[in-house]
Amino acid sequence: MEKCLDCNAILTKEEKICFTCGAPVRRKDEGAGVAGNLVRIINVLLVISGVLTLASIFFSFTPPFAKCAVATLILGIVKSSAAQMVERKKK
Repeated sequence: MEKCLDCNAILTKEEKICFTCGAPVRRKDEGAGVAGNLVRIINVLLVISGVLTLASIFFSFTPPFAKCAVATLILGIVKSSAAQMVERKKK
């Protein structure tokens, strides 16, 4: 059972327009696209950077802590921004 993403009316799979609010039906199972894939890549990079930042505290063979911390901070901001852009595109 699917619901309209605008008004939560129950829809059938054949409907292209919501009978309650008249909005075009957007399916949840549509592909994530390039933007969604980019957000996933940024998430992976953020996790790697966070682990590397923690490792830089304890080990000397990693990059300096300051560089790792700045990279993690920048990736966190980019992730937040990219996630907001993807959400805006879905609406």
